Amino acid sequence: MRNDPNLTFLKAFFSARLDKLRDDRGAISIETMMIVAGLVVVAAIAAGVILTKVNEKAQTIK
Repeated sequence: MRNDPNLTFLKAFFSARLDKLRDDRGAISIETMMIVAGLVVVAAIAAGVILTKVNEKAQTIK
């Protein structure tokens, strides 16, 4: 499996941004963690819906 340049960019981008989300003690705040967890859940739901639609279309094509 080859390295995806988009995935590499996203990893670098979010690791750089993570430093800005830390509070004065260096820990990530609870609010930040809740926002990130919410975004992950929304992305997983969206991916599930898209995958379901693609699979339905694939079944009709066969």
